[in-house]
Amino acid sequence: MYYVIKGLVLNAKVQSEHDKLITLYSYEWGKVQAIVPSAKKIAAKLSYATEPLTESEFLVFSAHLAMRPKVTGASIIKNNTRIKIDLNKNLYALYAAEVSDKFTPFNLENTRKYDLIARIWEILKTCKYPKRSLIAFILRFLKLSGYSFSDYLKRTNTFISKDVKNAIKKLSSCSGDDVDFIGEVEDEKVWNCVEDHITNYISRPSLSIFLKKIEKYKL
Repeated sequence: MYYVIKGLVLNAKVQSEHDKLITLYSYEWGKVQAIVPSAKKIAAKLSYATEPLTESEFLVFSAHLAMRPKVTGASIIKNNTRIKIDLNKNLYALYAAEVSDKFTPFNLENTRKYDLIARIWEILKTCKYPKRSLIAFILRFLKLSGYSFSDYLKRTNTFISKDVKNAIKKLSSCSGDDVDFIGEVEDEKVWNCVEDHITNYISRPSLSIFLKKIEKYKL
């Protein structure tokens, strides 16, 4: 049976000589993996619409909803080119995608998560403090996933300074439009706390090392 779904491409891997395996956060089905036949061939029609950080509408075929669907057609909704051509923004957006993937089970619809992922990609195009925006996204996404930062502090009895705690409280409830205007925040201290929070549940995201290099070499 054929289905039309809207999805955010979180990552893509080579499946065979020419095929791709993509992980989508779809509006209709939640997180799914799908095969994209011949997408690695030069000038493949489906190649651009199935690249990470792209929002596309997909025509997929699946004999059963429990089976991995096959992408037979796709059209781009948002290419997010401004993120893809900027190394820093690209890494922050991919970090958000990796966290979204690791904290989400398959086939569990959650339109609020979909909107959050789409929103952070949009915010990163123009925001003044990308790391701060990413922190706010992570805190809100983890809370939606059942891993709120306040619960983590109570469970682990972790001590953090009052300033950092207040900053995290502000960021956990602020929308993307407000992130650049919340006043002084010690971004690096807050970031380290949030990464410690993440690594209580998953291995440190692979993009973490690249973000550290951004800070070190001011790319």
